[in-house]
Amino acid sequence: MKMRAAIFHGVENISLEEVEKPELIPGSIIIKNVRSGICGTDLHAYERSGEEVGIYPENQFGHEMSGVIDELGEGVTGFKKGQHVFINPCTFKEPTPEMSVLMCCDMAGAFSEYIRVDKPVEGYNVFPLSDTLSWDIAAMIEPLSVAMHGIERCNPQKGDKALIYGGGIIGLCALACLKCLGIDDVIVTARNPFRSQKIIEMGGILCDTGKSTVPEFVMNKWGKLTGNNGEDTWDADLVIETAGYRGVLEEIMQYAKCGSSVNILALGVSQEKVTETNIAYKDISIQGTFAYTPETNKKVIEMVTSNEKIFAPIATSTYGLSDVKEAFEAARDHKRNVKVLIDHSK
Repeated sequence: MKMRAAIFHGVENISLEEVEKPELIPGSIIIKNVRSGICGTDLHAYERSGEEVGIYPENQFGHEMSGVIDELGEGVTGFKKGQHVFINPCTFKEPTPEMSVLMCCDMAGAFSEYIRVDKPVEGYNVFPLSDTLSWDIAAMIEPLSVAMHGIERCNPQKGDKALIYGGGIIGLCALACLKCLGIDDVIVTARNPFRSQKIIEMGGILCDTGKSTVPEFVMNKWGKLTGNNGEDTWDADLVIETAGYRGVLEEIMQYAKCGSSVNILALGVSQEKVTETNIAYKDISIQGTFAYTPETNKKVIEMVTSNEKIFAPIATSTYGLSDVKEAFEAARDHKRNVKVLIDHSK
């Protein structure tokens, strides 16, 4: 049996083709994708290089997906046909020496009509969803989990002040998650007018980097503190870096509040000047996070199920799978879109 699938051929070269539908085998389930999202990783492959992000030519790809269980293999229990589910692309198949976790994830097949989960385990790689949860929101559980995992590492508390570098997809996901956690003082940096408006719409405090530097804005808004070495610092309890621009990490290390937490979600590649002495004097926790855990997936599903309206503004456009190339062109237009979704029914 054939199915439709987007195939990555190289930079700016993807096509919708007919390929073989995954075969149902004992101990497996077949998922019919309903909605999927275009990630910044997918865009990186489309615009610059797939190999850098685990997406290789002539393969199915995409990893943000939600759908329904279409078939149950022999021996599978605890699931039912037609059940709405989220699939964790990092755990839905086992990595091999030839296929790293990154490759398994980023070539999971979110832009295909069907995928197979060989060893489905509820709460590990397959997560039941409420039938009333919007498919658009369900398709964003994956990037929301990325943001939430980074936030969790910072151990946020109610009353904290948070600074998010970058008003793109992950930055807005982080803003929504922090709002759900009861953290109201959240500054988000942006220069793009469309994304700036999204920040305001979602209850964030906009730092327009076209009008002010980040340190200047944050210290004017929340006040200026003095660090252990006599330096000026901002009063932000946690900093989430999602921008990846040159100089951001160095700036954070210069102005970070002593005793605060910094999490790096951005995949920037520029060399930054960071000294051990600066880290020690700051007495800060600085860490990076890769993807998320199944426990984070569960928390995000609980959050979106009870707070759907907070997350809705992140989704800006929906295209049919038949228009996947147009969807990618729309996704690269940051003046009009944040999160572009794929509707597999079209």
